[in-house]
Amino acid sequence: MFSINYVQPVGGLEYDQRYKGPGASELTQSVDIRHIDVTDIRNQTNDFNLDDQGFEAVRVAFDFDDYQNDDAIREHLYPQVIEYLRDRLKASEVLIFDHTYRSTSRQDQTIHNRAPVKTVHNDYTEKSALHRMLEETEQRPELRDRPYRLVNLWMPVGHRVEESPLAVLDINTVAADDFHRIKLVYPDRIGEIAGISYNPDHRWYYLSDMEPGEALLLKVFDSRYPEGIFGTPHTAADPVNTPDNARNRNSLEVRVIAFS
Repeated sequence: MFSINYVQPVGGLEYDQRYKGPGASELTQSVDIRHIDVTDIRNQTNDFNLDDQGFEAVRVAFDFDDYQNDDAIREHLYPQVIEYLRDRLKASEVLIFDHTYRSTSRQDQTIHNRAPVKTVHNDYTEKSALHRMLEETEQRPELRDRPYRLVNLWMPVGHRVEESPLAVLDINTVAADDFHRIKLVYPDRIGEIAGISYNPDHRWYYLSDMEPGEALLLKVFDSRYPEGIFGTPHTAADPVNTPDNARNRNSLEVRVIAFS
């Protein structure tokens, strides 16, 4: 049983990200806390894939260990992720546009370092996804007519995940009415993500005891999805029996646009 923080479907949802360092773990104070069974896919990883359920478990073997250094991540890890995902996603082009280190104890406190988000959300709406795609293809306009997906590669860093694992929803169990727009305030721009309200049809999953070398792929937007369905909702979730001595979760998300 997990504690899951849904969004209350109220107007005027807003989240302020004008800071450096981990900050708050909630996207809104308007939460609807539910205790929910979350299915462990440890012994059935082959039953889930990015195109059908919106997420999948993978193994990665990147030649990289300098996760405290954002410049090193961009210079040395990004090219490996691009090569891996171009093959894995069967994509004609993969563009990395961002990464986030999730931790409350990282040495280097930057805008790339944030706390695990304990509110059910999806990273994009159709408006913000289009804005991101157009921004990232300013020098590559020939890509703009192709179908595209926004995909997150989520990896534990340093040690096994002992608290706040990533829980994900089967996209087939999510309705358009479950998505609620949240204004995202950055130092230099305004973005938009989606908070998710409770639906008894939701089916939740996670991969227990994830180790470095294991990863999850999440499809957070697909230009071919039906109107109103943006991408795979997810959240950092707390098992109700988490040990008091569990180590804080450290993880890295690399965000890409993959073109068909």
